[in-house]
Amino acid sequence: MKKTKVILYLIIAFSIFISCKEEIKEMNELLESDFKIIEYYYGYDNYEKNIRNAESDPIIIKERNFLEINVDINGNCEIEGKKIEPDLIIPELKKYLIPNPENKSMPKTIEKEFTYAGKVIVNENLLISALFDKNLSYKKYSEIRNKIYIARNEIRNEFAIKNYGKSLAELMTSEKKDEIEQFYELNQIFPFNYSEIMEE
Repeated sequence: MKKTKVILYLIIAFSIFISCKEEIKEMNELLESDFKIIEYYYGYDNYEKNIRNAESDPIIIKERNFLEINVDINGNCEIEGKKIEPDLIIPELKKYLIPNPENKSMPKTIEKEFTYAGKVIVNENLLISALFDKNLSYKKYSEIRNKIYIARNEIRNEFAIKNYGKSLAELMTSEKKDEIEQFYELNQIFPFNYSEIMEE
């Protein structure tokens, strides 16, 4: 009996060892040159105090799915290193937020199945990171931040009208079960992983 237990423990230990080796192998394959570790920073409080959210865990994400917005002390905005005029910030952001599987310079996409929308091409783990100059005025900060959220809401609204026959505002305020579910589904189709940091 004792011998049987020892053999059993050895088999379990060997299985765990093989499993760990496989996980390490998968992680090494994952960490190719087009991946980077990203850490989340949230909200204006973090922007003002430059506080890291201790609860957030680093995530591994493809570099092309990392959209970087830089805003200098004067409120001048760059998206992916390209200077963007104030009135073009929203349409420029929408280029990245709307899934575009044909363009390899845009975020990587995958196909997913949804209850109401059916099969939909979505961006895979798109992360938007806005870096604001620490001396930027709150007014300028708010203007840029509002445009980021407007771009997000516009694409959700356009999709909702086309696929659900309702506007984003109608889905948000609806008390009908199916429309409430459509609103939550919309958030899954266009998740908004947005972080802010104050640049030193």
